[in-house]
Amino acid sequence: MNKAMLIPVLLLLTATQAQSMEQAMEPPALRPPVGERPAHALWISPLVTGSLLLTGPLVGGTLHLALPVGTNLQLSDRTDLVIEVTPRYSRRRCTEDIGNCGTGRALTVSTGVAWTPWPRARGDGFFLQPKLTGMISNEKDRPDADKGEPANRSTTGGQLTLGLDLGYRKTFARTNFYLAAVFGAGVGYSWNQQRKELDLGGQYSLPWGDARRNGRIVDINMDILRVGFSF
Repeated sequence: MNKAMLIPVLLLLTATQAQSMEQAMEPPALRPPVGERPAHALWISPLVTGSLLLTGPLVGGTLHLALPVGTNLQLSDRTDLVIEVTPRYSRRRCTEDIGNCGTGRALTVSTGVAWTPWPRARGDGFFLQPKLTGMISNEKDRPDADKGEPANRSTTGGQLTLGLDLGYRKTFARTNFYLAAVFGAGVGYSWNQQRKELDLGGQYSLPWGDARRNGRIVDINMDILRVGFSF
């Protein structure tokens, strides 16, 4: 190798060594993470509850308030512990066309482990989430006084389901924005609730059944969007 070719090579080696020493001396907290997986996430599911809040008073004269809040707690590179808590309140006004009116309160708690078989950068990718869900509810009816029924009739019920969710999660490095699309179903048992075996309203404290019953139920997870931030 002649001197003309040796000089650029030496300069390149010197620059590379200087850059490596500079990175080594840089504090770890200042180094930008490359594809690092966020440990945890905090999110809400606003799609269904927001729609019921906006359309309930117009369609069925029902006020529906709920706050589905969830968190992902990292267990490993492929698994998260997922916990979701949802308090609900609904009130349906009495009219000539609506005989089933009153107020309802419910608390739903769900837990499970989300497994990502093939995690991509920052842990993104498809995941499976088996989960156990329990709900306790209390309803107070206000039937017509001329029928001789009590003015306030309080009933407490509950349900327990075992389900499976399939979803895809995405995190954004610059903003820590968290987004997950989820779909699933659950099968379980209901106690003293005004529900049919398969209905979409009972799980949101909106009774569809004609009478209270004990029996099997099937729930469809319609909270198909989780929005929040990772940290």
